[in-house]
Amino acid sequence: VSDYGVYIDKYEVTNEQYAAFLNEKGNRSEDGASWLEDDSKHVLIEKEGGQFTPKSGYGDHPVIVVSWYGAKSYCEWAGKRLPTEEEWQQACQGRDGREYSWGNSFGSGIANISGSDDGYDKTSPVGTFPGGASPYGAMDMSGNVWEWTSSLYESSKNWRVLRGGSWGLDAYFARCEFRLNYYPDYRSSAYGFRCAR
Repeated sequence: VSDYGVYIDKYEVTNEQYAAFLNEKGNRSEDGASWLEDDSKHVLIEKEGGQFTPKSGYGDHPVIVVSWYGAKSYCEWAGKRLPTEEEWQQACQGRDGREYSWGNSFGSGIANISGSDDGYDKTSPVGTFPGGASPYGAMDMSGNVWEWTSSLYESSKNWRVLRGGSWGLDAYFARCEFRLNYYPDYRSSAYGFRCAR
């Protein structure tokens, strides 16, 4: 999807896509943390015989427990980059400055958000909620997983900005303008990403 000469991916990067990346590049470490926390109890990608594969039934779910470095490296490998938070916000709210990717009021079952009747305890397959698409057709920009951006929150700490809310928090955090920040080496069961170019 595109606006202002920026293209942002329609979907969050999936476990299947990230496993293909790891099979080519390996699970490297930066800043003392592996790109994917492959020994986490939350990880949805398994390693067997040196090969990474998504856990059964989770290939089309967004990759989680991936560090900012792991997100950035994947986008570069794919010939893309992480979006800036400004680009991300524009893709979420469009030209009309809407509160959520779909509009200004929250409706149950329109996104994977805590307290919503969405049918998922944690992540959902990307694109499960077409009613929650942004004005440019980007899916899951409100809910499912927090998305790493390239933007610094506080340069003195090298913290990076995440956007979009997640399955674990309610609609307040899923607003297009809400900002979260964390250390780039942190990996969470609610953190994923999408690429831009």
